[in-house]
Amino acid sequence: MTKKCKKCREEMYQDDQGHWFCPDCILEEIGPAFLDEERDDRGELKRPYVLEPPTKQVSIRFPVTDLELAKRLAKRKGIPKYQSYIKTLLHEALLKEASQG
Repeated sequence: MTKKCKKCREEMYQDDQGHWFCPDCILEEIGPAFLDEERDDRGELKRPYVLEPPTKQVSIRFPVTDLELAKRLAKRKGIPKYQSYIKTLLHEALLKEASQG
């Protein structure tokens, strides 16, 4: 499913939590100093390719029942990819565990 931005009519994208955003509009709202952008030879701003920490691909074996449950829960929450839902759950659990001790 694709959506167009109402402001600039460019294609919008969906993040891991299912929220839609327009990269062009976001970059207009965020100042270059914040993004630590540099200018190219023609004086135009280089676009940052990522606004979040780097990731690394891993392979984990889960019980089939856990994967089926994750798929159902992700769909119920409107998250298109169950892997993103699992990643979010893991991240929240790690932060909670780290804050406890």
